[in-house]
Amino acid sequence: MTSGVLPPPGLTLVAGFESTYVPGAGLDAFDLTLHTATWREDLDAVLTAGVRHLRYPLLWHRIESEPGVYDWREADAVLGHLRDRGAVPIVDLVHHTSYPDWLTDGFRGGDFGPAFVRYAEAVATRYPWLPAYTLFNEPFATLFLAGHEGLWPPYDKGDAGFARLLGSVLPALSRAAALWRELLPDAQHVWIDTAEHHTGVGPGADYAAVANDRRHIALDLALGHDLRLDRPYLRQLVEAGGEGLLTLEPLRVDVLGLDYYSHSEWFYDAEGGHAPSPGPVGLAEVIAQYGDRYGLPMMVSETNVRGLPSDRVSWLRYVMEQYEVALERGYPLHGLCWFPQVSSCDWDTLLALSRGRADPVGVVDLADDGTRTRTIFTEAWEAVASGATAADLPAYRFQSPCDEQLVGIAPATAHWPWRDPPPAEVVPPVRVDAPAAPPVAYAHLKEVPKTMASPDLVVISHLRWVWVWQRPQHLVSRLARARAAAGARTFFVEEPAPADVDRPTVRTEEVDGITRVWLEVPRTDDDAVHPSFDDPRARDYGRLLAPVLGYDGPDGAPDVWLYTPMGVDIARSVPGGRVVYDVMDDLASFRNAPRGLMLRQRNLLAKADVVFTGGRSLHRSVLDHRREGVHLFPSGVESDHYAGARALRGARERKVAGYVGVIDERLDLGLIADLAAQLPDWTLRIVGPVAKIDEADVPTAPNIEYLGLVRYNDLPEVMAGFDVALMPFALNEATRSISPTKTLEYLAAGLPVVSTRVPDVVADYATVVHLADDGAAFARACREVVEHDRTDRDALLEPLLALQEWDRIACAMAEHIEAAGGSTGRTKPAGEATG
Repeated sequence: MTSGVLPPPGLTLVAGFESTYVPGAGLDAFDLTLHTATWREDLDAVLTAGVRHLRYPLLWHRIESEPGVYDWREADAVLGHLRDRGAVPIVDLVHHTSYPDWLTDGFRGGDFGPAFVRYAEAVATRYPWLPAYTLFNEPFATLFLAGHEGLWPPYDKGDAGFARLLGSVLPALSRAAALWRELLPDAQHVWIDTAEHHTGVGPGADYAAVANDRRHIALDLALGHDLRLDRPYLRQLVEAGGEGLLTLEPLRVDVLGLDYYSHSEWFYDAEGGHAPSPGPVGLAEVIAQYGDRYGLPMMVSETNVRGLPSDRVSWLRYVMEQYEVALERGYPLHGLCWFPQVSSCDWDTLLALSRGRADPVGVVDLADDGTRTRTIFTEAWEAVASGATAADLPAYRFQSPCDEQLVGIAPATAHWPWRDPPPAEVVPPVRVDAPAAPPVAYAHLKEVPKTMASPDLVVISHLRWVWVWQRPQHLVSRLARARAAAGARTFFVEEPAPADVDRPTVRTEEVDGITRVWLEVPRTDDDAVHPSFDDPRARDYGRLLAPVLGYDGPDGAPDVWLYTPMGVDIARSVPGGRVVYDVMDDLASFRNAPRGLMLRQRNLLAKADVVFTGGRSLHRSVLDHRREGVHLFPSGVESDHYAGARALRGARERKVAGYVGVIDERLDLGLIADLAAQLPDWTLRIVGPVAKIDEADVPTAPNIEYLGLVRYNDLPEVMAGFDVALMPFALNEATRSISPTKTLEYLAAGLPVVSTRVPDVVADYATVVHLADDGAAFARACREVVEHDRTDRDALLEPLLALQEWDRIACAMAEHIEAAGGSTGRTKPAGEATG
């Protein structure tokens, strides 16, 4: 079955390259590891080592960045090179979340299946010579993390969520497999997924039994294999809505790829789950379990260990030895892949954060500048490529933390000739205590000064001044007043706006003590998505802005304050005063985020003179890139403004639960709909504009009211009409790092608050905010908190409000700017400020 395509049974090395695309960040692993630029050198290094077989991904999100329009240039170049060099690629069509941004709801959307089948057919048609393929990498693991655990888009949860994603993806996978069988009858389908094993004691034993059944569910459904409803997990899945999965058209698998890591084996007890397992059965036994179940040719399609190069050498020896044992027992194994070839990035957070932090797992390591670095593990891998066996490799003692994590394999390796790693490879462990929550940066302030720094201030923002009044308006209006007292001006530079103009034209408006500036650009057919600063029509924005600013502030060069990294190019047109970056949101996780945002953010974090962060989660993520000059300022409140709501609030027959804010992808629209159904005797009043989502997706019900955008000055009166305030945020990529301004505003207005478990809300306000997870829990909480005595809540709230007034925050920020050095009229462009 594998003759002429994959190697015969035995130990043959296979190479592999990591490519996962993270939709919220707009980056893939090829961007982060610079493989896009160095692919030829990376591949030639593999082939020169004597390795012919390799797993290689096709980047759907790049190939079909617009529906039905294919750009094959990158794939043609790489696959053509591999073919010319006599390599045997196993192409990977979808690696985890590597799908195009235009899919409406990722794996869950109704457009996923047809789009995937169309793409798969296009690949097969263009490359009819391909010898082997993986249509969808790790379908069980990917859909479980995205559909059951809510860790990856679309962040579904539980068995019902898992069933939804399986029901969307597996039928499409079956259709694509049939097409490939017809179009490429001699190519081999390599199904690759995680190879797991679970054990447990006490209450953990039952869960382990379910997990051991669950590990096979995707492949069993795809093959139509052993679909007995007395199986513990299959029964759960069907009861959760997966009945339609029992009648899929079976597909054919030629080779079963097993991805095995130390954390592939779990142990459960009364305290929960533990991975790696303290008593693993080992890879050879896991291979036997999958081999006996399916009777297919197999390969170990992924393994690695996160550790130092000497740790990787010993893990490779362990895996090879277990592989050799399985071969001796008669299991047909056709290759062993250490994955990836070049160290990947950001798997320390399971791709939840795209920070470009290298994972120490590759055959070659990745330096900070993207340089490939050879190690003693590279040498060991090349020795295996030349024919070395497990016994030929050194048995280096594991270093920290692998020595603790891998203690479970000690019995299986007791016969090894253990030795210390070479002295140059030893890295003493550094014990670090878990950091305490960072203090807010303004607790010391007692009085607010009347004036602040005198240079002009140029603020570059992705938000419009005349839209929702939030963090930028609160801070900039206060900074503008203080600077105006010293004769300085403040400009608020906004993103381009489509208008009926023939050429880009700068507009200005004097409002609220600042000069609002924006660039009108000619309309196009693509203006459904609001243009960013990098829009091609705005390429002259900086040049056109210069005459408006004048660059003649009283003390020389203006300070430049950015709210978006996409404004870096505009900032370069401003003579270099101090550069301030106020990180108020994780903009890369927002819907329709510009592709280059993440890379610009890293540049801006490195070069800004001062960095402010708008919440604890944001603060932690920024500290991964920069340690000096970073100050935490969670959003504040104007207590006196909202206190008026207390006096205006009166009795009413029908209770009202209300939300104030933008209605976008950060809200859990399903929760709102469910809450309305659970509270038929209440009114849900939603106040704010709809943005970045289709208005048709906003839930409707007889007891839901939408008031639209309301002026900031009118919000106390609006909140006086609430009995309970809501923060029904979805727990997704866009909300992982938010610190909602409305939390303190609701509380200052005298309202009890019910919120989902947004991390910063849990960290800062768990004593004064009621936390709930779904519509039913929100309804119960609303009925409960509306009866609470406000006096007790206010007692807890008073110190929070006193500390987090916007006046104090603006003053403290000004102090940090002054501490960064005076504005001396430097001529270096602001975007090139030193850090």
